[in-house]
Amino acid sequence: MTEIRDREIIQFVRHGLLLSVMALIAGLSWAGYLATHHEQLHGGFEQQEAVLKARERRQQTSMHVALLREAPRAHAHGAHDGEPPDIIHRHSHSGSLAMDAMQRLMRGHIHWMGLGILSTVLLLIVACTSLKAVWKKTLGWTFGIGSLAYPVAWIVMGFRTVTMGSETAEASVMWLFIPAAGLVLASLIAVFGILLLEITGWHTRPSFSRFFEPTTASEE
Repeated sequence: MTEIRDREIIQFVRHGLLLSVMALIAGLSWAGYLATHHEQLHGGFEQQEAVLKARERRQQTSMHVALLREAPRAHAHGAHDGEPPDIIHRHSHSGSLAMDAMQRLMRGHIHWMGLGILSTVLLLIVACTSLKAVWKKTLGWTFGIGSLAYPVAWIVMGFRTVTMGSETAEASVMWLFIPAAGLVLASLIAVFGILLLEITGWHTRPSFSRFFEPTTASEE
C-alpha cells in the first residue's frame, strides 16, 4: 500500500521529473564534451578572432587611404560627401572573445546541472502539496521545459560570441533566453505561493480553494 501511495504522489509530476533528469544528463554529457574538446574549441575560437581582427585592420586601413584620397576634394568643395562606414566593434567582457565564448559554453553545463537538481527537488515538494492535479502537471511542464531550454541559450550564445561579438550574440538568443528564464522564474514564484498559502491555511479560503484539493476532516 505504501508503494502504491508513493507512486500516486509523483504521478502528476512524473513528466517534469523526466525532463529534469534529462537536463542533468545533458549537463553531464556537455561537461564531458567540453573536457575532451576544450583545446579544439578554444583554438578554433582564437583562430576566428584572429581572422576577424585582421579583417577589421584591413578595412580600417582601406578607409584611411580612401579618406586621405578624398580629403583634397572634400576640402575644395568645403564639405564631406559622406561618412565612412563604421567598423563592427566586438566588445569582450574578459578581454578575449574566445575566452568569453568558452565561459558561456561552460555556463550551459552549470545551468543544466543546477536547474535539473532544483527542478527535481521542487517538483517532489509540489507533488506532496494539496495542489490540484492539473496545476501539478502544469508546473511539471514549466519546470522541465525551462530547465532544458535555458542552458541551450547560453550554448548557442557561446558559439556566436566570436563572430557576432558578445553583446550581439546575447541579443540574438533573447527569443529563447527570456521565455525559458520566465518559465523557471514563474514556477519558482508559484511554488513559493503554494507553500505560503498552505502554511498560512489560506488555501482553504474561497479565493484560493479552486486551486487545491478539498481538505477532509481526517486530514485536518
